[in-house]
Amino acid sequence: MTWLHLFSLRNKHNFLIAFEAVQANRVRSLLTALGIIFGVAAVITMMAVGKGTEQEVLEQIDLVGVNNIIISPKSLADDLDSPSGSKQAKKFTPGLTLKDAENLKQGSDAIKEVCPEVSYDVQAIANGRRTLCEIKGVSSNYFSVFNILTENGKYFSQHHTYHFDPVCIIGKEVQAKLFPSTNPIGKRIKCGNIWYKVIDVLTPSGTVSDELREMGINQANEIVFVPIESLLLRYKNNQLVTEQMINSGHDRSGDDGTESSDKERRRRAHQLSKITVQVENTDMLKGSVDFVNRKLTRMHNNVVDFQIQVPELLLKQQQKTKETFKFVLLAIAAISLIVGGIGIMNIMLASVMERIREIGLRLAIGAKKTDVQLQFIFEALVISVLGGVVGILLGVGLAWGVESLFGVRTIISTWSVLISFGVSAMVGVVFGYFPAKKAADEDPVNSLRYD
Repeated sequence: MTWLHLFSLRNKHNFLIAFEAVQANRVRSLLTALGIIFGVAAVITMMAVGKGTEQEVLEQIDLVGVNNIIISPKSLADDLDSPSGSKQAKKFTPGLTLKDAENLKQGSDAIKEVCPEVSYDVQAIANGRRTLCEIKGVSSNYFSVFNILTENGKYFSQHHTYHFDPVCIIGKEVQAKLFPSTNPIGKRIKCGNIWYKVIDVLTPSGTVSDELREMGINQANEIVFVPIESLLLRYKNNQLVTEQMINSGHDRSGDDGTESSDKERRRRAHQLSKITVQVENTDMLKGSVDFVNRKLTRMHNNVVDFQIQVPELLLKQQQKTKETFKFVLLAIAAISLIVGGIGIMNIMLASVMERIREIGLRLAIGAKKTDVQLQFIFEALVISVLGGVVGILLGVGLAWGVESLFGVRTIISTWSVLISFGVSAMVGVVFGYFPAKKAADEDPVNSLRYD
């Protein structure tokens, strides 16, 4: 019989003794393991919440595009009431126009793409059904800038752009409402008074957070996309309305309610709903923002009727905040594990005091100090491992409950389970060592005399 076989037999015997001791004191063992159970459950839950949050932020960055700058219109109607704002408002500004988008492409090597957008809320009718949705005019590069895919790989071509073709690409939600049981490709949708031919359907996209909605980023599933030139020509062009108002003299000041007309004109002066500027890389974002701000201010006669946002930086700041919160929660969970380990050590020390005669008897009949030490280490290990298993099950249940009840996305990774289990086992060994050493150092003679 080899030494390795003898070693395994001794350890098996010590493990069985430890397991029997845990079984004999079920309630005490359960109370001892509570700290480990809740600590492991907290670690798994917090890591699941953190992983889910990280995935959401990455998906949101994909929705707004990488390295994008968003320029949105800003109404100056409210500024007319202020003395400083009135001087600025008297200056004519064309608002956000296609010409702005074309000019932003020039003058900076850092700018990779410029994507103008215009959108309206409309009632869409098709296939004997109707629904309220958003119609959005976009340039041909919109889908590559925002990483949006279609089911059949079809997008707006140069032919569609140059000939102002009435074609559209619809989101999944629009398809579900208007074409629930038929293939929409080649069918026509009426938006307002214009009929558009469906050339493709978007693949499903992720949900949009409230922060992105405030930036003007909507869920693509609920949108009808058309070429921007076609939308401005066939449906509505605010710039043409503004020119008509100017030619009719509605921009003159007076005491006959003209101020109200001027406010309304400035609200409707923007031809575009938004311009997205994509830069080459993140290092160029700050310089590109300064360039865009200076150029637009000059083109708009020093009237700041626009606002510039950098979604990626905002989202990364949001992610940093959530990661800080996650680390705080993980620290609390780690403290729970340490407290659980201290509980194991205290209970095991009490167990040593209760079983001094048993320890002395084992030592008297030939057991080695290492055998006694391993017995108590195994006992602490069994409590920790069993507590870890229960904690894993509880953590998975809590993660599912958080997602179901509070709508917080959670992703349980294999690593979080393995780390939690490994930490629980390590806690048992580390905090079980001192009681085990105390038991092994007991004098057999004094232990047998102990009452």
